[in-house]
Amino acid sequence: MSDWKKFAMTWCASTLVGFYTVFVLLQLWNWFAVPLLHAPEASYWLIYGVSMLFGLLTSNIDNPAHERRWNALFIILDACVPEHKMEDLKEAVRTETESVWSDIGFLIFGRILTASLTLGLGFAVHLLV
Repeated sequence: MSDWKKFAMTWCASTLVGFYTVFVLLQLWNWFAVPLLHAPEASYWLIYGVSMLFGLLTSNIDNPAHERRWNALFIILDACVPEHKMEDLKEAVRTETESVWSDIGFLIFGRILTASLTLGLGFAVHLLV
């Protein structure tokens, strides 16, 4: 599968997880914040907007200097590796970088699992309140 398709599938999965996370936040708001704060129930899209707001406020902006430092480090490493070991090194790096998609998949699954456990625990506490 091409990297473009993997990226598209990852983006779609992440977007769906984001929508599910908003659903979990909505339920938690309506179960706990409404009675505690005497606030009105929130709509899905209102919670979605608040989620976007906090996402923007807490997002980490990539520093392009970090990528340049890594690129410089790899240039230095290229100069240090003997010719007869270069192919083995390239294969090892290729193997390492190809596994990034499974790492991203586990990250997405972890977000789903965390949101689901939070929803389940929140529901149990909601029944006790």
